[in-house]
Amino acid sequence: MYTAYFGLSEAPFTIAPDPAYLFLSDRHREALSHLTYGLGDNGGFVLLTGEVGTGKTTISRTVMEKLPENTQLAFILNPTLSCEELLATICDNLKIRYKKTGATLKYLTDKIQQKLISNHEQGINTLVIIDEAQHLQAEVLEQLRLLTNLETNTKKLLQVILIGQPELQQLLQRRDLRQLAQRITARYHLMPLTQQELTSYIQHRLSVANCTRNLFNKSAIAAIHKISQGIPRVVNLLCDRALVLAYSDNQAVVNKKIVIEAAHEALGEAVKPSLWQSLSVKAAIMSVTMILSLLIGVWLANNGKFFNDEKQVSSNSTLGNQEPDEQLIPSAPTQKNTTDNLALQNDTNLETNLPAQKAKHANQTEISQAIEILAKKTSVDEKSTEPSQTEEKTSAPLVLGYNAKAYQEQQKKSAITLKAEEGVSEEILELFKEAVKETEDEPINKNENQSIENVDYSSITALHQMPATFQDALPPLSFEMHMFETEGNGWVRVNGRDFKEGEHIANDVLLEAILPQKVILNFRGEQFSMPALSNW
Repeated sequence: MYTAYFGLSEAPFTIAPDPAYLFLSDRHREALSHLTYGLGDNGGFVLLTGEVGTGKTTISRTVMEKLPENTQLAFILNPTLSCEELLATICDNLKIRYKKTGATLKYLTDKIQQKLISNHEQGINTLVIIDEAQHLQAEVLEQLRLLTNLETNTKKLLQVILIGQPELQQLLQRRDLRQLAQRITARYHLMPLTQQELTSYIQHRLSVANCTRNLFNKSAIAAIHKISQGIPRVVNLLCDRALVLAYSDNQAVVNKKIVIEAAHEALGEAVKPSLWQSLSVKAAIMSVTMILSLLIGVWLANNGKFFNDEKQVSSNSTLGNQEPDEQLIPSAPTQKNTTDNLALQNDTNLETNLPAQKAKHANQTEISQAIEILAKKTSVDEKSTEPSQTEEKTSAPLVLGYNAKAYQEQQKKSAITLKAEEGVSEEILELFKEAVKETEDEPINKNENQSIENVDYSSITALHQMPATFQDALPPLSFEMHMFETEGNGWVRVNGRDFKEGEHIANDVLLEAILPQKVILNFRGEQFSMPALSNW
């Protein structure tokens, strides 16, 4: 419908996995390299997980296209099968002849094992790929593991790739599946596209459809990334609908307004910017919190004075022994100092304390005026912030701990500057600044001052190359699971427990880094590396 209007040879944003539109981001290339590594000579299980629409099926099709000619493949798309049905499906894909009725598990297993031995003798590798594997039953997964028991001295005769949503990782953590989890030689979790990758993704699909110009402006791309969260399938839905709307409105370029309308139609709900993602709103909330704290302090001080006056009238005969200088103690409008003032006033003479009470009342009045002025000033400053500026500051995704420096720069730009207004003394301003300082947030990350630059680990010595005395002193380590993520959120399971980077996995053994195919450890000040899923 809109292809001729925009000069396209075909619709570029269909959700069908067309190989002609294959786009490999850095994350997709990492996933391919992990799968390729897992399909090495050793065999076993390979795990690929990711959210719905991140491109798992695209990766699996790419793997199948790049398989060597001496590979026989069984590709299973419907994993909601019983053990017998799964084995029968594998037999069908591997072209194994078997009797259709009365086939038992043992009969089907024997047939598959005979095929595996025959393929091995002919130099043929056997591969099973199961998509949507999160729907597999635990007993079916265990049956798959039993099939991989057939092996030679150097390799397993059956290789299995499990592809599924993140629930598959949770399924494999079950105790009755721990033996299968230990056989996973490579695993990768496919993350959504970044905004930069999404820009390249859209341009790639347009170029395949013979489009020579940009059909989406920067604000539209930022809105698409924010709404889709970087999920390619959702991106396709939004882009396709946005082009339809642009065509209907005779617009040459898709803008942010069109994208939001497309999201409403394609996703079935209105999409609005998140209020909590606005730095100006966060600053306003912090200001209101501080003002409320000060008002509560003033209220407590006033009520403390009232109750104190009643007590002073009833106990006037015991008062009058303090010097006037001791009575003129300044009172800050905080809860702690208010409590101290209540204690001091209980021991102060009613008559001699009158000047102090007047001074205190004047001080509280001045504080209230200062609060009102500063509150109005904050409100005016917040309203003067242009929406376009707020959007520009918050459009790019920010990863805490990883991009901490950029976050700190944003915080500095959005920080509230306090200065004395007319009618507010410098003493009151300093008092207000102290209250602001007490409500400042904690640091984003305890490691935020550390360098976030990439570290070259290529020169780290492998464990088997370390001195014998070093190896003998190292405690036992059994790496059972290895999860690497580009954003640095990977984790490993060692000796039955899960650990992240920067944690001690054993006595004096620090996990410094999780790399795609190995881990970097530190034992008593000495760095060394170990392969993923290895034991010591």
